[in-house]
Amino acid sequence: MGYGDTDRHLARLGADALRLAAMKTLQHLELSTGWGKVALEEGQIHPGDPPLGADYEAHHRFTTVLYCHPAMAYLNIEDVVGEERLLEGRIAVKPGSRVVVLDPLDGSTQWALIRSGHSVAAMILISGLDGNLRLESAVVANPVHTFTLVAGEPLRLGATNGRSEDDLWLTSCLPESLASPSVAVTGYKTKDRGSMLAFLKEIPDWAFLTIGGNPVTPYVMAGDLTAAITWRSQFTWDAVGILMATQTDAVVGNIDGDVVNGPTFAEHFDRVVLTQNARVIQPMIVAKSAARFDELVLAIDRARDEFGPSFGTGVEELDFGDDVGE
Repeated sequence: MGYGDTDRHLARLGADALRLAAMKTLQHLELSTGWGKVALEEGQIHPGDPPLGADYEAHHRFTTVLYCHPAMAYLNIEDVVGEERLLEGRIAVKPGSRVVVLDPLDGSTQWALIRSGHSVAAMILISGLDGNLRLESAVVANPVHTFTLVAGEPLRLGATNGRSEDDLWLTSCLPESLASPSVAVTGYKTKDRGSMLAFLKEIPDWAFLTIGGNPVTPYVMAGDLTAAITWRSQFTWDAVGILMATQTDAVVGNIDGDVVNGPTFAEHFDRVVLTQNARVIQPMIVAKSAARFDELVLAIDRARDEFGPSFGTGVEELDFGDDVGE
């Protein structure tokens, strides 16, 4: 991408800063004092940390660690924005300066339910001489693994509580090793149940996970997960894992079957507009192979034809037919 040695060094420094901040944020979540509120008293129930409160605490923890990192003296980071700090309009960043885009607790629903299935996702965008932003580095960290991307370099995989210098390159998907293929879906709500049943009818041999997104998508490359689908449009910080997939031999494309490459998909991240309606990433599929990608595209297409125009809209007519889901 035309980086000089200094540029690449700073990009790696930024990635290391994100990685450390994510690790400390996950440790904070594991030690959350919300667990202390779970104890019951007669006639009272204390559910612990509400998801929103945990999100804001995670955002604060991440930014605190980030701003204490030695790399901050060189990175010219102007702001930390994202899931818990949306701004209206386009971000204004001075040329040569950077902004961090953060989702401090991706999977807050899973966090609220079972304190698992969550991750921290963060990106650094740098402003060019023309004032336009471009993605420089990104991380997705869960309690076990951290996936790190530096622009122009292969994806890296390492232990979250380990050292970045011990990370491994991740350029190719692990082959399928389970008898049944599997798909994880993010953005699925109970109001989508009819559409989802119509879709699952078309892939009867597949295992189905109702969680996805950044906590799950990287395991299409690094685990036995066959594919991941985003059921509706997303913010860029929700799709960092998809961006990482485009840096490997995973097949990435929209649910209509149009495959995208890394540079084309990355353009979405360079045009970050932080408003409540800036869901610029359309529903996507990440799959281990072209055959699996095509299989899911065909299943979605057939399900849409059978279900009708309200398929996937969340506004269903609730007339699924006699055999859907049987």
